[in-house]
Amino acid sequence: MTRQIVDAHMHLFTAVKDGFPRGIHDLYPADRRAEVEDYLTFADDNHVGHSVLVSLDEHDEYVSQVVNQNPDRFSAVAVMDTTASDPVADLRRRLKSMPLVGFRVWTLGANESFDIPDSTLALLAELERIGAAAWFYSDEQQLRALETVAGRFPDLTIVLNHLGFCQSGFACDELGRPRIQTLIPPPAFEVVENLSRFPNVVTLFSGHYAFSKVEYPYNDLLEISDRLLQAFGPTRLMWASDWPWIKYVPGYRELIELVAYQLPQLHESERELVLGGNAERILGLASKDGS
Repeated sequence: MTRQIVDAHMHLFTAVKDGFPRGIHDLYPADRRAEVEDYLTFADDNHVGHSVLVSLDEHDEYVSQVVNQNPDRFSAVAVMDTTASDPVADLRRRLKSMPLVGFRVWTLGANESFDIPDSTLALLAELERIGAAAWFYSDEQQLRALETVAGRFPDLTIVLNHLGFCQSGFACDELGRPRIQTLIPPPAFEVVENLSRFPNVVTLFSGHYAFSKVEYPYNDLLEISDRLLQAFGPTRLMWASDWPWIKYVPGYRELIELVAYQLPQLHESERELVLGGNAERILGLASKDGS
């Protein structure tokens, strides 16, 4: 590899304590930690030069500290507060504590007719204005409404999380990782492929471990990976680890190598794009040396 690797979606958090509030879940109980010092050891060992740090929820305090103390190594994605009465004001509040390359959108608020409320449209317009991506992870109804968004906001980068699969709730497996029950391919996968006609829509090449029904290297997702490559091409896929869930099983290095295994048709230069070049370009990331 001649280009730095960029991990385009990962998580860090500390135990719940004063100054660092966060939600509590089976995946991240109050005393669980995934802290920056440990992560950087793995990142350095695997030649990962930059990482996109996604908050667990609307509590950004630890993420803000990490990003502001390590601006050459991390960029941030904040997470929508679905209870906020003014989503734009909520976004601007986050921006006061740290720069953002994205904002995770749990829902568009679209109804069965795919009408989207004005408050969400205002949020999307603000994201487009400031150049931050809509980090999209929602249910099938919202995914189907996304076509309207992609066309209405052509300068808004839309990042489909985790292979474009829909959010349907998740359990915690025996290894402390998310386990998401879904058909393969999922029912709405053709919607993902259709969205690829919009040049502002890209997809994270991540999350295989949570959807696959077999062990690494997840052979039951080979068709999904190939269809994503056919739809988005090698310039609109961004590799990500979803750290810390994969720290030991399958392992960080194994997920980096998954790109070559799942997408064997890529030339080396194209593989470098998926592993970092695309994230640098699409998200406007600085390289590790600041260039």
